[in-house]
This record gives sequence, structure tokens and C-alpha cells, in this order.
Amino acid sequence: MQRIPKSTLKRLALYHRCFLDLKQAGIVKIQSRELSIQMGIESATIRKDFSYLGELGRQGYGYKIDFVLDAFEQVLNIQEKQKCILIGAGNLGRALMNFFTSERFTSELSHAPTALVAAFDNNPSISGLTINHIPILHTDQMIDYIKENQVKYVILAVPSHASQEIVDAITNLGIEGILNLTSTIINAGSMVVHEVDLAIELETLVFTAIQEQVNRKQTTIKDILDL
Repeated sequence: MQRIPKSTLKRLALYHRCFLDLKQAGIVKIQSRELSIQMGIESATIRKDFSYLGELGRQGYGYKIDFVLDAFEQVLNIQEKQKCILIGAGNLGRALMNFFTSERFTSELSHAPTALVAAFDNNPSISGLTINHIPILHTDQMIDYIKENQVKYVILAVPSHASQEIVDAITNLGIEGILNLTSTIINAGSMVVHEVDLAIELETLVFTAIQEQVNRKQTTIKDILDL
């Protein structure tokens, strides 16, 4: 498969979620124009994105939901869920644990390619607890657990100052990817890192909303801000 741009990769995840929702709603097929309207993405962009996965639809016919989902499953190898651990079980971490074990995630999103199997924290008051069948273990156990359970993915939710030390500790243990929620840049070597800074995401939301106002009123950002 040819190298896929990062912007397309992010949209592919959105497409996958959309098609899962369509299947859940009992929809068998969707036209390109309908998908474009539903997702707010131009049809040409959708066709270009899907071209990285092969021929998923035909002009004038649209996309068969099951066929597209089969293509996603082949790419993600969903039949073999990869083990994921959470490092940092503070307020954010425990909220994530509740989400990943919620009824919606375990039913509607059961096709997720990863499974959260454990959480780690250096706070002795919470290590040893279990949240919805997911154990919270002390970080002293983390390296041995990764090795013994062939963990492939990590969600990093520790304080920013501790993030690089944690990443250094899990280097060369077979970890393939890190979801970094620490709001700081980390050096992860060959491990793939996906940065999610909630403050930046919120700021991006505001900028996007302003841009939409600019487009609707056919004006400039300066004029919008001066209103």
C-alpha cells in the first residue's frame, strides 16, 4: 500500500466510524453525494481518500456498507485486537477507562482494533484498584507487564514533566504506537506518536468557527473580530 498522508489517515478513522454507524442503522448502501453531505467532506476528497484502500465504490452506484467495512477490517487487521495500556490513572485516565469499558464502546464500537487491558500509575493509593474489570497496577510492574503481554499500544496520560521518562522506559519493548495526551512533545524514536493536545484542539475549533463565519459573510477574519 502506498504511503497515506496524515490528513487522509485522520479522515479514514472518521469514515470507518461513519460506516459503522450506518451499518448499525441498517443502511446497506450510500451514495457519494449523501456521504459528502453527512460528513461535511467534498466528494472528490472522499474518493481520493478511499482510493488508498482500493476500489470501494462505482460512479453512480455508491458504496456498499459491508464492502467498505471489510476493506477497513483488512487494513486494520481488526480480527486480531492489539493490546493497549494506559499510563497515568489520574482524573483523565480514569475517565478514559470508564469510556473504554462503557456500554457504547463495548457494543457500538466493538470493532475497535485495540483493547485496553491495564492501567498504570505511581500513586500507591490507587494502584491495586480495578475499574470496570481493568486493573490499575503500579508503574514498577509496567515493563514486565508489557513484555509478558506483548502490548503494542500505549495511551500516555501522565503529567507533562514525567512523559519523556516514561517513554524512555518503554523504548525497545515492542511498542508500536503512543497516543500522547500530555500536552508536551515527546521523543519516541521509532514508535509512532499521535499527539492530542486538548487545549490546541479547542483553539482549533474556535479558529475553524471563525473561518466558517468568514466564508458565510464573504469577509475577512479582521472584520469578523472587529464586529
